[in-house]
Amino acid sequence: MNLPKYPIFASEEKHEYGFFSMGPMGKIRKVVRYDKIGNDLFNLGFGDCDEELNGTNDSNRSNNGDRDKVLNTVASTAVVFTDEFPNAQLFVEGSTLARTRLYQLGISHNLLEIIELFEIKGFIDEQWEIFQHGRNYEAFLIRRK
Repeated sequence: MNLPKYPIFASEEKHEYGFFSMGPMGKIRKVVRYDKIGNDLFNLGFGDCDEELNGTNDSNRSNNGDRDKVLNTVASTAVVFTDEFPNAQLFVEGSTLARTRLYQLGISHNLLEIIELFEIKGFIDEQWEIFQHGRNYEAFLIRRK
């Protein structure tokens, strides 16, 4: 996927990735975590690095003017993570309904590039289905082809 993105750095175990968002609000450290929640199932968590909490703040809106580049960078970590763990399935759900919709817009906008590498399912009406444009999903399940 040749979309504009930031350089990433990975933790030694390859379950956490970081990068810096650059914009009018300054340099903001972002963190993407892949937490195991089942057999080969990982939750993709994303947000601003919060030094006080020693973790990630997934509810902050940094408004740094680089939303698409940030989302592309998060997506690039999924490529690196699934290179390392090819059997992994990634569960993705926003911390709010609006965030889930934002992720859906990002997927829809880049679907042709994404489906070259990944199978994407959306959760709707209490079941998983292959991702389709125009459907409002509650969550996503992503797996490397």
